[in-house]
Amino acid sequence: MYVVETLPYSSCKYYNKRKLNMPKPLVATSGVKVTDVRIANFRSLMDIEVSLDSLTVLIGANNAGKTSFLDAIYAAIGAGRKLLGQDDIRVAPEEAIPPKDRNVVIDIKIRPITDDGKFADEFPEGSFWTSLWGSGITPAETDDSHEFMAFRTILSWSFAKGDYVLERKFLKEWRPYAEWLPTPMQEKRLQSSDIEPIALHYIDAKRDLDDDLRKQGSFWRKLTDDLGLSPADIIFLEEALTGINQHIVDKSEILKHLKHNLADMQSVVAAEGAGIDISPVARRLRDLSKGIDVSFSTTAAQSFPLTRHGMGTRSLASLLVFRAFASWRSSQAQMEGDQIHTFLALEEPESHLHPQAQRSLFSHIKTIPGQRIVSTHSPYFAGQAQLSDLRLFLKRGGNTIVTQLDISQLGTKEDLRKLQQTVVDTRGDLLFSRAVIFFEGQTEEQALPIWAEKYWNASIHELGFSFVRVNGTDYFPFISLAQHLEIPWYVLADGEPRPLGELNKALKKIGQVVASACPNIVVFPNGNNFESQFLAEGYLPEIEKALNETHNCTDFLGDYINELQGQKRKGGEIRDYTVGDGRKIAALDALNGLKTCMAKPLAHTISSLPDEARRFPNQIRKLFEIISSEHGLTKAKETT
Repeated sequence: MYVVETLPYSSCKYYNKRKLNMPKPLVATSGVKVTDVRIANFRSLMDIEVSLDSLTVLIGANNAGKTSFLDAIYAAIGAGRKLLGQDDIRVAPEEAIPPKDRNVVIDIKIRPITDDGKFADEFPEGSFWTSLWGSGITPAETDDSHEFMAFRTILSWSFAKGDYVLERKFLKEWRPYAEWLPTPMQEKRLQSSDIEPIALHYIDAKRDLDDDLRKQGSFWRKLTDDLGLSPADIIFLEEALTGINQHIVDKSEILKHLKHNLADMQSVVAAEGAGIDISPVARRLRDLSKGIDVSFSTTAAQSFPLTRHGMGTRSLASLLVFRAFASWRSSQAQMEGDQIHTFLALEEPESHLHPQAQRSLFSHIKTIPGQRIVSTHSPYFAGQAQLSDLRLFLKRGGNTIVTQLDISQLGTKEDLRKLQQTVVDTRGDLLFSRAVIFFEGQTEEQALPIWAEKYWNASIHELGFSFVRVNGTDYFPFISLAQHLEIPWYVLADGEPRPLGELNKALKKIGQVVASACPNIVVFPNGNNFESQFLAEGYLPEIEKALNETHNCTDFLGDYINELQGQKRKGGEIRDYTVGDGRKIAALDALNGLKTCMAKPLAHTISSLPDEARRFPNQIRKLFEIISSEHGLTKAKETT
């Protein structure tokens, strides 16, 4: 196994020289930003490129590759230890083990930025970073037309050592993504000291402040192992601690009894000058951090130690301790004339938190200084991120692909506003979907999941699908988001002229052909909508049955006709149910007036018919067949 070396923070001059008073928060940036990461052959990450911003939010389903991405960056630039070996090398479906000549390759690019966070063309002459990396900085004469530092981390098999070994080297250039793997490297290797000021801190989903309080090397211990007291203060306080210990023992008959019995160790070990001391309280200040506890209370409630609080509270406390560590470390570096780029990877910060707390957490994470990469499964968290911050991880044929939104291709400012407010803020769950099915209204929203479960014998949640109402005919924000993030999407659309026209406008805006030519769009024929299509397919008996059962009567439609015949519809048209198709017309009027309460009963009634051929209306069956074909699903077998 390979071990990534531990970066020696304890040896940094800015880390140990503490002051009692915390400086004001920093205004200036670190002067650099990690802009791009490329990874090849690491677990499911066969070949990906991900651009990073000040805040980058990784979204996607479970096992899509988000954790592998964070682990890969940590292996290349992490502030700690990470065991890597054969299990981290990508294995093709037909392979039992990876071939020895397959290497993990991780490239990282870093660019200079100004104090206001904008990219600079050059590293300032004589700056901390030019002194640190020297000739490792690639000059602006390259095709990139700006200076940068880029390095490659390679995990490869060493026949001489009989194990995997890792090395880091500066890159000579930053080639286009299509040809990045053959990029030439400098002979100069990176040392731990070269990446220490930009090293990534990785907080995984198992964080717990109760564990951090006792764990060597945790952010809590890094902050509290040296309390910043003067030698005179330490002597005075330790003498006081000794007196407190003696006073407790003198007052406690139990402790005196224990001390008397433990004194018999002298006769066993025969150690000259041996003695027994019992210290209820730590005698040395350096040991205090090992026993520090944190208590927390809510309004009008008793204060309890964190050990007695839930995982949500302890997890959140752990994140806030890192925020304290990052701001303190940056402040100390500034006072010493050094620079530190705080770089944090955070896995599922929403773990164990209720939805409102998940929303609140986002603002706290934004206050952590430096650069942050956050993976999340929370639509409440992801919904607060800017569209440009989102990176969607998807599995395609066993390998991971990563997509992001190109804001310049998403239309006007009003289109962007709709996309953010109409979709991401309110339906962020579709970002995590295996596929999304769009439709117009509440009827479809209630009925389609029932038919889907009957068709596949699994709920839409088990299948990983999102069934999403587009609030009338405003398709563009929804299909635009899915299209640009490469989330498979489908539409079941009404055939009425106005909504169909709005759908075609939306398709045109994203560069697609009209709905009738899109294989992922199913339109009700002959101008029908959801309800009128059922009547066109002869489902009047099932509609009447559902109406009767829902309203607990024997002839709901007859009563409906008697009551409303000759009355005005909305818009002023007079109802006439005496014509030949009057009962169908009445049924359609009834369904249109009872959309929200009849959708589910009607879907249950039709999907439970003995005749399998009639359980699924034609367009619904066609939609499910298309989805099945593209996602490898099979229709549920018939049961008797």
